[in-house]
Amino acid sequence: MKSMNIAASGELIPRLSTHRNVVALDSTDFTDVAAVVITTADSRSGILALLKRTGFHLPVFMLADEPVSAPVGVTAVIVGNAQEWLELENAACRYEAELLPPFYGTLTQYVDMGNSTFACPGHQHGEFFRKHPAGRHFYDFFGENLFRADMCNADVKLGDLLIHEGSAKHAQKFAAKVFNADKTYFVLNGTSAANKVVTNALLTRGDLVLFDRNNHKSNHHGALIQAGATPVYLEAARNPFGFIGGIDAHCFDETYLRDQIRDVMPESADASRPFRLAIIQLGTYDGTIYNARQVVDKIGHLCDYILFDSAWVGYEQFINMMADTSPLRLELNENDPGIFVTQSVHKQQAGFSQTSQIHKKDNHIRGQARFCPHKRLNNAFMLHASTSPFYPLF
Repeated sequence: MKSMNIAASGELIPRLSTHRNVVALDSTDFTDVAAVVITTADSRSGILALLKRTGFHLPVFMLADEPVSAPVGVTAVIVGNAQEWLELENAACRYEAELLPPFYGTLTQYVDMGNSTFACPGHQHGEFFRKHPAGRHFYDFFGENLFRADMCNADVKLGDLLIHEGSAKHAQKFAAKVFNADKTYFVLNGTSAANKVVTNALLTRGDLVLFDRNNHKSNHHGALIQAGATPVYLEAARNPFGFIGGIDAHCFDETYLRDQIRDVMPESADASRPFRLAIIQLGTYDGTIYNARQVVDKIGHLCDYILFDSAWVGYEQFINMMADTSPLRLELNENDPGIFVTQSVHKQQAGFSQTSQIHKKDNHIRGQARFCPHKRLNNAFMLHASTSPFYPLF
């Protein structure tokens, strides 16, 4: 990776001893710097508050003519001797090392190594396209790194995406921590595939599924057609503007639901947990978002698991006023359902098209007969995953 800049006060730039490019404080948004050097006067100008608001946690050094106490937000006070310039460089290097997420960091390092492959893909890091004018235009349009990052899935240095090892495993564990899940799986062919993974892992013929009428067709495919589960439908409402959502209130009544079960599978009507899975469209296409806490409180005791299809949201757990709409922020116990959340990272988040993820939150029911272990879910995952993944998507 190219070394990042040092940002410094204009008057300090000539005094800095570093091999890095130095930019003025007022000419950067701090996304391209690995450390900041300020004066004592700068520390009283509001720059420290600005740096805190970025949330980047940049190392900040204050260059003073004599030793003084470091203000809050300053990593260290320096006077400009050789040892201190080394400390500045070490801090910048640590920042760079910790900056990139696990898989992307490993991928960039691997691309920088310039390895050649004699397997696949056949464009050989784009060399094939550079042999023809049209291909050269194609290559130049996307850039060299895209072709170098498109590599064979058999390269063990990056880990096999199907068995979740190496950097791929670290990336998914990091995502699980960020989203407050117990496990996270990256899916490269959209939330349509993610929904089929979950429904194929949990459901089979003879199972009851509590099914939101407004569910995406991938849930119809996975739960009803492929798995062959028997649905009990939750009726979707429209408001006076014609917008879809939410589910009619009477559909969450236990007596009503058990009456519906008697119509389709009477032998299960009095079971303590008649539904293997409930599937709820957490955020509708029209923008209605459910209160996940209320959904779990109303029907959770009737279901082994609830799948919240969160294709159109995914940001709710990072906004405090939306906390109750996030299934992943719920406090759950052994009597609650296991939770799956599928998210289209490419919609309201920032992934490339087709990127999706499955969040699994069910450690609170581990050891119970209804618990879905990793091996079962991963069998369904491999059923729907390509053995030739596009690494830049991951």
